[in-house]
Amino acid sequence: MTTSELQNLTWVKGQPVRARLLDAQLWSEFLAINNEMIVTKTGRRMFPVIKTQVTGLSPGDMYTVFLEFVQVVGQRWKYINSEWSPTTTSDPATKNPFYKHPESPNFGKHWMEQPISFAKIKLTNRPDNVGQTHLNSLHQYETKLHIVKVGDPEDVQIFPMPQTRFMAVTAYQNEEVTKLKIKYNPFAKAFKDTKVKTEENEKREHQEVYQVAPLGYDNSTNFNENYYMATDDWLSQYGGQREMMTRCQCTACYFAKPQVSHKKCVPIYNGGQDNDHIMYQPTSYSWTQLGG
Repeated sequence: MTTSELQNLTWVKGQPVRARLLDAQLWSEFLAINNEMIVTKTGRRMFPVIKTQVTGLSPGDMYTVFLEFVQVVGQRWKYINSEWSPTTTSDPATKNPFYKHPESPNFGKHWMEQPISFAKIKLTNRPDNVGQTHLNSLHQYETKLHIVKVGDPEDVQIFPMPQTRFMAVTAYQNEEVTKLKIKYNPFAKAFKDTKVKTEENEKREHQEVYQVAPLGYDNSTNFNENYYMATDDWLSQYGGQREMMTRCQCTACYFAKPQVSHKKCVPIYNGGQDNDHIMYQPTSYSWTQLGG
């Protein structure tokens, strides 16, 4: 409804009150893959957000707006083999599953001037959370819009919204639902960016760890002759990684950190020894002896 239509809105007594769900196409996408809504101990907001457009109310009368969460069936559901299936167990419906719109009560003109948004709803699985809507996890729900005229409890308009059907869960079960939430929910953009960055960092770290080692030959090398042989520099460089000049050469200290129980680590070339170490003279190895 455009702004000009709202400004020229007139009320005809006896005309029916109408309400329609906004973002119906978005809700239909979620409904096609069995929508899920998170319920937590501290409460979680809904996405998509339920928004409705109402017409036909008396502009000068006061109305209170409620959103009811109706448990579709009593059975609990389970997600197995990529689909939801009912179980034999059941839970009674929660008490007072109604959410009163925070702007209630208000004039009919107020409710018709702009869409009625339920963005502040928080779903919880705890019955004692004041101000939040308590739902049973692993149960299916639909919502109904209630418009009650103040001073006349018999004047109640109820509008079922089957497109909003969803499964209450403590964590998303269907990966397709998660992808759709990230795609359309602006508040999930941070999660999406973090996921992309994490994947990029993991890929970069993998490339750094598993870099392709340069080959020891050039394009002119004949594989039948002129092999490149390791030099003494290679042996000294490899041995230098073990800190041969400064660390004790016992097995425990050479291949790991110096042992706490040892009184001290004696350099191999200091010519001395302690009670726990026996000094050995350095041994020279040739490339042939090492398997070259």
